[in-house]
Amino acid sequence: MHITFLLATLAALLSGPLLYAVAHRRPSLLSLLDGFVLVSIAGLVLFEVLPEAVHSGGLVVLPFLLLGLFGPTLLERWLTRARREAHLLALGLAILGLVLHSAGDGAALAGNGERHQEALALAIAVHSVPVGLLVWWLLYSVFGAWLPTLVLLAMGAATVAGYLFGIELGALLGVRGWAWFQALIAGSILHVIFGRPHLDEDSHHHAAPPPFEGLGNLIAVGALTWLALVHAPEAPIADFFTRLLHLSLDAAPALLLAYLVGGWVGSELPDRWLRWIGRGGAASQALRGMAVGLPLPVCSCSVLPLYQSLIRRGLPVAAALAFLIATPEIGLTALFVSLPLLGLELTLLRVAAAGALAFAVAFTIARFVPVAAVGAADANGCCNGHPPTPAGGRLRRALRAGLVDLVDDSFAWILIGLALAAALMPYIQPLFWAALPDAAEVLLFALLGMPIYVCAAGATPLVAVLIAGGVSPGAAIAFLLTGPATNVSTFGILRALHGSPTALRFAAATAAGAVLLGLLVNALLPADFAATRAPAARTPAAYEWLSLLLLGAVYAAALLRKGLRALFSELIETPRALAG
Repeated sequence: MHITFLLATLAALLSGPLLYAVAHRRPSLLSLLDGFVLVSIAGLVLFEVLPEAVHSGGLVVLPFLLLGLFGPTLLERWLTRARREAHLLALGLAILGLVLHSAGDGAALAGNGERHQEALALAIAVHSVPVGLLVWWLLYSVFGAWLPTLVLLAMGAATVAGYLFGIELGALLGVRGWAWFQALIAGSILHVIFGRPHLDEDSHHHAAPPPFEGLGNLIAVGALTWLALVHAPEAPIADFFTRLLHLSLDAAPALLLAYLVGGWVGSELPDRWLRWIGRGGAASQALRGMAVGLPLPVCSCSVLPLYQSLIRRGLPVAAALAFLIATPEIGLTALFVSLPLLGLELTLLRVAAAGALAFAVAFTIARFVPVAAVGAADANGCCNGHPPTPAGGRLRRALRAGLVDLVDDSFAWILIGLALAAALMPYIQPLFWAALPDAAEVLLFALLGMPIYVCAAGATPLVAVLIAGGVSPGAAIAFLLTGPATNVSTFGILRALHGSPTALRFAAATAAGAVLLGLLVNALLPADFAATRAPAARTPAAYEWLSLLLLGAVYAAALLRKGLRALFSELIETPRALAG
């Protein structure tokens, strides 16, 4: 590996004091840097380094990646404790760990010049910027300049030593061992950029305005695109970007239309709709709740507070449960994305299965739930109707609901779904599920979807790739049914409102219904359906390019408005808050 990367890494480590001085006066610069590092390093590691490490070292590299990702947490706790309480033993262990980490970085820099090792070297150099800043930030305020200076110099010396003896280490480890070592280093890099320990405590009161982090995100996206399409078109990241581009072109027109229509539906939901779904007997209520919930563009996270509000306002349990299941199952966003990616036939079956599951589970479970006390209508509730508004105000409200609120809610899910689909496409082949009986495969995927949060729209590209790789359409439908409708937070809300027996019955009924519907889908579709859904090469239409440009502008505005960390943190914090 060229010595340029070694020099860049040393310079990045030693830039900590300078960045610390600037960050206290200009937090916007720190926010811009953080946004750039997050996207650029994550892109290099996940889509350039990791695929090649898996190719050389097999799936065994994944535990090493996880060890590197979560292992440094203890080191940082020691370092933080040492800063707070000046515990010399903890401080010595933390500094030793940092020095050893730097030696590992230096050894990884001494690769043999292959493309993925060049990408790893670039990631090491760039991630050393926040590492140097972290050391100075945590130690300077307690010990002054002498100790962080010594630590940075020791880390630089360890990096040089690792670089000088890295080739010998590579020969000792062998090809597979070297791949595992690289995965360990890659995980530690991801830990630094995801954890952002240098910003968690001391800089929260210096937070920069939102556009700066998002601007850093966008600059990094541009840099990765240039790297993939111009500088290194033969690299793995270039293949990833090509696949991501094709998937995005397929989905962009549907997503754009879904945001526009979904914004209107979500913002104009009148109060009389909610009164209407509570009429009649349990079967009628479940049917009405399902019919109203299916088209609404509401995700798994958002439907839980909506369900709580409906119960507190006195809506019958059958109607509220059907609404709870149906609303996140499909929605206009997922419906429009399903059409180009799954095809008309499977999309219709998906909608029918979602409606059938919502009706059947709600009608069945409602018989065991005591009638809830009717609560007073919340004047500020999320489900209340809007006062009369002029046409221009209604249009602005609908556009904001679709292109701002709905985009913010779905941005992370859509990005994860498209990125996972593009990353896994070369590796999805009939694996262990190919040898499973039909019923066992459907049951497996139904159970996989139950404990986790799954966005119906975001999961669609991934499911399309799985089907093309040999997963039966029934198993995919079972996953798409249980994933959005059930998760840990859903069970927690049901237990809190209706008791543990109701939550258990809900879980069992949903799983059983998803399996039965998945088996029915397999029976209705031809045996070679997966082969017919294999992606075919074609020339994208002009409207697809235009839609992708407009969608890119909408997503860029979301990044500038909130930043990537905030958009993704809602994915984690909302379920955690609801479950707690």
